[in-house]
Amino acid sequence: MSCLPQSALKHKTTLDCPLPDPVISQLASHSRATSAQSVLNTSVLSVPSPVIIWGRMNAYAVDLQDVSVVRQERFLLAGISLHVAPGTCCAILGPNGSGKSTLVSVLSGYTWPSSGTVGIDGQVFGKVDLAGVRKGIGLIEPSRSPAFDGQMQVREVVATGLFGTIRLPLRREVLPSQWRRVETEMELLQLAHLRDHVFAQLSSGEQMKTLLARAMVAEAGLLLLDEPTAGLDMGARAACVAALGRLLNRPHHSTVVIVSHHLDELPCGVDRVILLKQGRVFAAGPAQQILSSDQLSRLFDCRVEVLRSNGRYVASVRLENS
Repeated sequence: MSCLPQSALKHKTTLDCPLPDPVISQLASHSRATSAQSVLNTSVLSVPSPVIIWGRMNAYAVDLQDVSVVRQERFLLAGISLHVAPGTCCAILGPNGSGKSTLVSVLSGYTWPSSGTVGIDGQVFGKVDLAGVRKGIGLIEPSRSPAFDGQMQVREVVATGLFGTIRLPLRREVLPSQWRRVETEMELLQLAHLRDHVFAQLSSGEQMKTLLARAMVAEAGLLLLDEPTAGLDMGARAACVAALGRLLNRPHHSTVVIVSHHLDELPCGVDRVILLKQGRVFAAGPAQQILSSDQLSRLFDCRVEVLRSNGRYVASVRLENS
C-alpha cells in the first residue's frame, strides 16, 4: 500500500516509500529497491529517484532530473540528471563551453530550465518559494563577488551572511551571540587577524575565505562554489583549498558542490565527480574511478596524465610531439 497521501500520488516519480539514506549505501539501496519492485527513471549515478511529497523531494541535497536548457535553438544543457547526497562533496568538471556556468545558474535558481525537474534540499523549483530556497544556498563566485561597501570590515562582511544582505541592516542589531558566531567562523577559516581590515583591500585569496566564512555564518545547507580559486596565485590557491579541506573535515558539514576545470582546486574529501562535455554528462561516479588519465584525456580532447597524492589530484598535459 502506498505511503503517499492521495493528493501527492500524481507527483510520484518512483518508489512508493522513501528510500534509505543514500549516504549509507547508494548501491545497496538500489539493490534492495529493485528486488522489491521496478525502479523508474534511474539517474546517471545509478541510484533511484527520490519520492516527491507535497512539493518536496526526499533524500537528496541536489536532485536534477532530465534538465535541459535551450537558448536560440541551442542546447546549453541536455538531459542532465544528477543526485548529490546531503553532507557530501561533489565536483563538477568540464572544459570551457561544457555548460558548467549554466548549471551553476540553474542550481542557484537564476536560470529556469527549458525542461526537467530541479530540487535543492528536497524543495522542488516551481512548487516552493524560490527566494526561500536561495537563502539556503551559499553561492560563491569570486569572479562576480557581491558589491560590498568599499569601507566594510571583514567581520562586517561575514556578518552580512546572517541577514542575506550586502550591508548590515540599519534597523536590526547584530546580537552578541551572532557576533560570537562570526568570530568562530573567522577563527576556523584563519581570518581572525584580519577582522578589522577593509574587505576591499584584502588579497583575492583572503576575500574568497571571507566569502566562505559569510556562507557558513548563514548556515547554508548547500555551498555552491564556482571556480573558487580563479585568478589566485599558487600560494593563495593552496590556502583556499586547505580552507575547503578543513570545512569538509567538520562533523555534519554542508553539502558542497565545486564547479571547476582544474583538478588542483579540489580538496581532499571529494566524494563524487561529474564530468560535463558539450552540455551533457560525460561520466559520473566516485572520484577515484572518474579522475583517471583516460577519462580526462577523452574529456579535454588532449593527452592528460593524472597523479594522486595524499588524497589530492594533479594533472598535466602532454603534447603529441613531446
